[in-house]
Amino acid sequence: MTPDDQDTPGRQRDDDALTDTFRATRDELEPELDAIWLLVLGDGGLYATHTLTGKAEAVLGRGEACDVRIDHPSISRRHALLRLGDPMTLTDLGSANGTRVGEKPLEPGQPRAVRLGEIIDLGQMMLMVQRRSTPFRARRLWPHGYFEARLAEECARSERSGTGFAVGRVRCAGNLPAAGFEAALTGALRSLDVVGSYAPNEYEVLLLDASAAEVEALLARLKAQLEELGETVALGVAYFPDDGSEPDVLISIAGQRLREETDPSATLPDAGPRAGSAMPRLRRLAERIAQSDISVIISGETGVGKEVLAEAIHRSSARGRRPFLRLHCAALSESLLESELFGHERGAFTGAVAAKPGLLETAEGGTVFLDELGELPLSIQVKLLRVLEERKVLRVGSLVPRAIDVRFIAATNRDLELEVARGRFRKDLFFRLNGMSLLIPPLRERTDEIAALARDFAAECSRRDGRAVPPELSADAMVVLSRYAWPGNIRELRNVVERAVLLCGSGPIRSKHLPLEKMASTIAAPTAEPAPEAPPESPPPPAAPPPEDEVERLRSALADVERQRIVDALNQCAGNQSSAAELLGMSRSAFIKRLNRFGIARPRRKGSP
Repeated sequence: MTPDDQDTPGRQRDDDALTDTFRATRDELEPELDAIWLLVLGDGGLYATHTLTGKAEAVLGRGEACDVRIDHPSISRRHALLRLGDPMTLTDLGSANGTRVGEKPLEPGQPRAVRLGEIIDLGQMMLMVQRRSTPFRARRLWPHGYFEARLAEECARSERSGTGFAVGRVRCAGNLPAAGFEAALTGALRSLDVVGSYAPNEYEVLLLDASAAEVEALLARLKAQLEELGETVALGVAYFPDDGSEPDVLISIAGQRLREETDPSATLPDAGPRAGSAMPRLRRLAERIAQSDISVIISGETGVGKEVLAEAIHRSSARGRRPFLRLHCAALSESLLESELFGHERGAFTGAVAAKPGLLETAEGGTVFLDELGELPLSIQVKLLRVLEERKVLRVGSLVPRAIDVRFIAATNRDLELEVARGRFRKDLFFRLNGMSLLIPPLRERTDEIAALARDFAAECSRRDGRAVPPELSADAMVVLSRYAWPGNIRELRNVVERAVLLCGSGPIRSKHLPLEKMASTIAAPTAEPAPEAPPESPPPPAAPPPEDEVERLRSALADVERQRIVDALNQCAGNQSSAAELLGMSRSAFIKRLNRFGIARPRRKGSP
């Protein structure tokens, strides 16, 4: 819960007023409240939960047709049969790795009575059948800092495993007290989904191991339940890896889609290069490049504004009124990429009932922006090289190539020359695209732009939310913003400012509205700005960095904030260190290190001298 959602007399009255309404609609809101549930546990804890409401029996196994699907190598396709009733029985269906109740293995085909709460072993997975307790228990809402840390972990895990997930943003009008939202969460989402509090009346959801159809169904169910209680809801969702593979990217896209639902004309604030000591040469060079048709590769870290610069070049060129086609090379699967890029003829493959022009044809006369160029499969690199050389595309199933007139601008956060040396990127394609190379410096090297960017983002968010006057940025907030290293660059800055605008209410943005728990560990030390070249027009001198004593004061203040958060967490968890660590979204070992760093006495166990 955010600080704004803490209990107050007014909020308590709202929650009390909700009680009668919630009790009256409880059966509709949570039809499975008293249901039989099957809990599946693996090595890492809770793996999944399945409701068995309304079932006389359920087949457990790895196969798609099973009533309860447990996708684990130790589970057979049809592993066991669970029959509900009095008594409840379990039958092994001839599984390869066996079924055990307690310590006793089951003979295949021989039913065995099982009790609620009794341990069942299927292969390497452990199951337990339980009846949900009647008293309603609201779902836990995690702080935003924990949600971001969990999202970063899931990005890394899914990149290794090749699985997908989704990030959702949910905005409520505020007609329903927090208790009602938490009740709807419990009824609509699964136990493995992570829910965070983004800002007052705005929440974030991490939907794990779910297909796009499952994500849509979960969010539609949540929206329907909230609307039944009289709440107005807007949703936005971003998918990994189709929309991006970085936490800041996914949060930003989910937020943009949330805004588009409430206002279809909403656009993101411009995150392009601003006037500053590091940027004049790049701006002048981009303006000259725009007047030609030369191919361009824009390099830079994730979030520095490569796409914005590419679009600026397009709009400043003679092609500015023609299409600007964005292609995310990492999002298109290799099997579909060829037909999507080059099109296909009727009958070229199963399902091709009509001829379809490719994306490159639809950009005729305009610009094609190849985002994440380094992710392009080698097999497609060959075909793209042919398009660049001949300016023609060959549809799948066609014998006659079609001429196209497009300009190519590519972007990457990889070192393509190193990728060429490693054999991961074609040298000839690199040279063909690299007619001109632009490198956008990271935001930590452009600290003189941070204040202007933050004010622009605050003004844009305020206009979008109908706020007449944008909030000021206080001095302590500006010190934090200017000293943070910004690993997510401009996109991260935009996300931080957007959330701060929602949190600050009618007052100025202060340091307490920023994610201090994340920013405190990466406060950048003062660095000397590189001397700018002598351009025709002399840029204003960069703003002087805060003095060293001010930086030390800030670090001391952040340390005090972090120490107090740890003390509060321990008090809230009655001294339980594991629970306090979980509450703060960190591992127990990291929590112990912070206890030692801040000189906080570790609570003694019961019975210790």
